[in-house]
Amino acid sequence: MAPIRVGIIGLRAGYVDKGIMGNLGHWAFIGHLRSIQAMPGDYEIVAVCNSTVESAQKAIDGYGLPAKAYGGPDDIAKDPRVELVVVAVNVEKHFELAKPAIENKKDVFVEWPLGATLKQSEELTRMAASAGVKTMVGVQARADPMVVKLKEILASGKIGRVVSTSVVINSSFAPMDAWVEGAEYYLGIESGGNEYSIGFGHFLDTFVHVLGDFADLQAMLKTNVTSLPVMNAKGEVVNPSHAKTSPDHAFVQGTLESGAMASIAVRKSQAAVDGVGFRWFITGTEGEVGIVTGETMWQFADPKRTLRLKVGKNEVEEIEFLAKEDELEAKVPFPGTNSARQYQGFAKGDTETCATFESALKTHRLLDGILVSAGWKSV
Repeated sequence: MAPIRVGIIGLRAGYVDKGIMGNLGHWAFIGHLRSIQAMPGDYEIVAVCNSTVESAQKAIDGYGLPAKAYGGPDDIAKDPRVELVVVAVNVEKHFELAKPAIENKKDVFVEWPLGATLKQSEELTRMAASAGVKTMVGVQARADPMVVKLKEILASGKIGRVVSTSVVINSSFAPMDAWVEGAEYYLGIESGGNEYSIGFGHFLDTFVHVLGDFADLQAMLKTNVTSLPVMNAKGEVVNPSHAKTSPDHAFVQGTLESGAMASIAVRKSQAAVDGVGFRWFITGTEGEVGIVTGETMWQFADPKRTLRLKVGKNEVEEIEFLAKEDELEAKVPFPGTNSARQYQGFAKGDTETCATFESALKTHRLLDGILVSAGWKSV
C-alpha cells in the first residue's frame, strides 16, 4: 500500500530543545514531523502550510523536506497530492484551518482540543461526517501502551465489577511563577486552549475512554493564581501581570453510567510533595489497579509511570506494558512517542487508540458539562 500523503499546517522552523514549556510553539515538529518520519512506509510529507509561503518554505528547507510550501489553508486543501491534512497550531485557529480540508474531502488530523468551543467542535464533527472523511484528534494518551493494558485488565474481569475510582492530580507541570511570551492564550479560560481544556482535558479523555461517561456529576473549580508575569526568550519581563482566568484547582465527583462512583481532585502547587503528577485508582469487587506518574502532562507518557494490580489478598503485581523492543520508543523520543503510536494506529485503521472527531466530541461535552456544574458557564 502506498504511503499516506500528508500536508502539515503549523510546522515552525528552528526547533531547539528547550524543554516542554520552552517549545510550546513547536509541537508540529515534536509530535508530528518526528512521528511521520519514523514511519516512511506509512506516511509521506508532501506539503507544508504556514501563515506565509516564506515561513512554510523556511520550515521545508530547515528540515530538508521534499514538500511544497503554501501560505493558506485553502491552497493546501486543494493540492491533489495531499490526502491527510494535519492541523497543529493554537486551538483558536483549528476551525478555520480544518474547515477547507474537510470541504475538499481530505482526511484530517486536528490537535486537541478539536475546537476552541463546543459549538466549533460539534460543527467540525458534523461537517466531517457529512463529507465522509476519516478524522483523528490528538488525544494521544489513548494509544499509550499503559492505557491499552489498563483496558485489557478491566475487560478481563480480574478486578471484578468496577465499583469506584479516585484520582488525585497535581498540575505542577505548568509553572506558577512566570509564563512564556507568545503562549498567553493558555492562561485564559475563554481561549479554549488552557490548562483546564488541555492539561485536564487530556486526562479526562483517557478517563472516560477507559471507564465510560458520567451519568451525573457535581463540580467545583477555582483560580487561585490569578496573574503571572510574562517573560520573553531572553528572560526579560514583558508583562509584569498577565491575567490568568483558567482554573487551577478542581473537584469533580459523580456516578458513571456503569454505576461506579467517581472522584477526581486537581490541585496546583510549585511542586508535588510526593513527586507524583497523577495517582489513579480503580477499585473492583475482586481487586484494584493503580497508576502513578511523575510530574508531567498526562498525554506525554512519563517514562517512570507504573501500573500495579492487586487481586484479592494476593501480592501486588507490577504490570509490564512496554514491549521489550519498541521501535517507536527509540525513533520518537519523549514527549512525542504516544503521537507516533497514534499515527501508527491511524495507518492501520485503528479507531480504538485513535480518537475520531465523534469520539473526542464526548470529552468536549464533558468538559463543558463540568463548567456548567461549577457555575463557570450557563447551560
